[in-house]
Amino acid sequence: MGAWGYGIFDNDDALDIRYRFRRHIRKGLSIDKVTKRCIADFPDPMNDVSVVLALADLQMDHNMLQPEIKRRALAMIEERKDIESWVDPNKRINELEAFKQKLLRN
Repeated sequence: MGAWGYGIFDNDDALDIRYRFRRHIRKGLSIDKVTKRCIADFPDPMNDVSVVLALADLQMDHNMLQPEIKRRALAMIEERKDIESWVDPNKRINELEAFKQKLLRN
């Protein structure tokens, strides 16, 4: 996975999810089917921070945030999952905290 920034979509996996999500939504699939198709090629998607946070953001954009995705995203943010992999963890934490507030409003 390549990452170049600290935002939710500043890495390859999140961009892959966004591309797949948009493609499947345009086909008129339900949010459940879209989510299943988006995560199908990831080995352990519900434990992949990039995948879960991207799905949460995309689902919020479509006013269809699934409770399990929201719960998992908030848990990952709280536990600072994979935070040590960032060059400047504080910048990533700031992005995650802002995203957490967005999640809590939905």
